[in-house]
Amino acid sequence: MDRPTRNDVARLARVSTATVSYVLNDGPRPVAEKTRARVQAAIRKLKYQPHAIARSLSKGKTQTVGFLAPSLVAPFQAHLVDAVEQNLARRGYGLILASSHENAAHELQMLNTLASRLIDGLLLVPTSSQNSEKIRELIGRGLPVVFVDRYVPGVPTDVVASDNVEAARHATSYLIRKGCRHLVCISFSDEASSAIDRVKGFKKALSEHGLSAGDHPVLFVRYAAGESVSAELSAHLDRVGVPDGILCTIDAFLIEAVKFLRSRGVEVPGQTLVAGSFFVSPWNEILDPPFPIVSQDYERIAEHAVRFLIERIEAGEAPLAPRRQLIPANYLHEQEKVPSPGLAGRSSRFERR
Repeated sequence: MDRPTRNDVARLARVSTATVSYVLNDGPRPVAEKTRARVQAAIRKLKYQPHAIARSLSKGKTQTVGFLAPSLVAPFQAHLVDAVEQNLARRGYGLILASSHENAAHELQMLNTLASRLIDGLLLVPTSSQNSEKIRELIGRGLPVVFVDRYVPGVPTDVVASDNVEAARHATSYLIRKGCRHLVCISFSDEASSAIDRVKGFKKALSEHGLSAGDHPVLFVRYAAGESVSAELSAHLDRVGVPDGILCTIDAFLIEAVKFLRSRGVEVPGQTLVAGSFFVSPWNEILDPPFPIVSQDYERIAEHAVRFLIERIEAGEAPLAPRRQLIPANYLHEQEKVPSPGLAGRSSRFERR
């Protein structure tokens, strides 16, 4: 059976196709209530669905937003996408999703694909600064763009992200206050702004406590390229020994670090206190003791990002100055339940394994 057309609706309702359009688009001309009811009854009877592309071309907008994220399966990103979709739906917008897989070349391809889909705006979690010129080009062509969770320095648009510097500083200070003096930070990237800012926070805390950053290394594990926390930690243990404090910049690293340390006979948290994650797993609530976790407020990030983007879409050609909204993180330390490292009777904090 052929798909019903606007002409079919007009014939059944005994009106012109223009009148059908006025009912579907709620204007621009008024339609008498009896006529409107007749058209709506015909639409229901024929199960007519307006052609989305045709409607968007006539209205100049598609009511659709693109969201390009580094992953659609990582827990934090998945929760963020869900919160974004709910916020957009409340405002009458649909969502087209794409993933860069933490790959700048694929990110460029997806930027081109999304821009060709007649989206009204773009929410972007950039992998790095490599595609800054492309992003500037899209903004210059009139596409509203808002950076979410990460940003590209120097690109003139809105940023909504966690306060990653402060979050990492706070978590590292906690490790130091618990007695850790030989710390390691495991970072997922030296290009993504969120990773760079977490390393800044790690080093800032060291400085505030009178510790030299040179004595507390940052291990870079590019998980998207298949690199392993276990391999990096193993090499570190062989070179230096067992650290008593580890800051993990993503949740997957915390899990892998703990599994690896325990496989090497290191007691966690007895000998090594592992913190960070930047995402809260519900499983942490039933652990005794729980891990000292940093939790990003993805719901507030999504709410602000969607609001900023809709405001840019509705502003049209009216200029809006770039805005920067940093969302404070939450800290789940359970200090009384987390023992300080070194209480497990080790003969040496830097015992090699």
